[in-house]
Amino acid sequence: MIAQFKEGMNSCGNLWQIVEKNWKVFLPLFTNEEKQLTRDEFRALFTICWSEEGSNLREKEEDTIFCWELLLNSIQEKQSTITFQEMLVFITGADSIPPLGFPGEPRIEFYTQQNRRLPFASTCGMVLFLPRGIQEEEELTDLLNTALKGYLGFGKI
Repeated sequence: MIAQFKEGMNSCGNLWQIVEKNWKVFLPLFTNEEKQLTRDEFRALFTICWSEEGSNLREKEEDTIFCWELLLNSIQEKQSTITFQEMLVFITGADSIPPLGFPGEPRIEFYTQQNRRLPFASTCGMVLFLPRGIQEEEELTDLLNTALKGYLGFGKI
């Protein structure tokens, strides 16, 4: 099987020979290095889907994103029980960023909160839905903690 793999790789412009000569460059592609995500790496993954600028909805979304940024800082400083890896699994279903990146761009969208509805995610679409109008970091942290704890075991028997 290994010989077949090497032959197959070499059939594409002697790719295996290139990999052997430059193995350090290809290490992240062929191995899982279990690198911890940083705040900047995690933050850069997401596109924020804002409402129209100047609208009341946009103002509430900006409040929530301010709390989101504070939460990301708390996670980076290890002052939160939430980790970037847990958040990534909740939003994308993946426990690390794939070597070639995600097939699409993860996004943050908003919903109008009713009856303390929890944040939720679509792993298929890689979308995190956050409530508009959150004004305290602790409130967003509590909501996300509850949502993250509730998803554990999803899809497991």
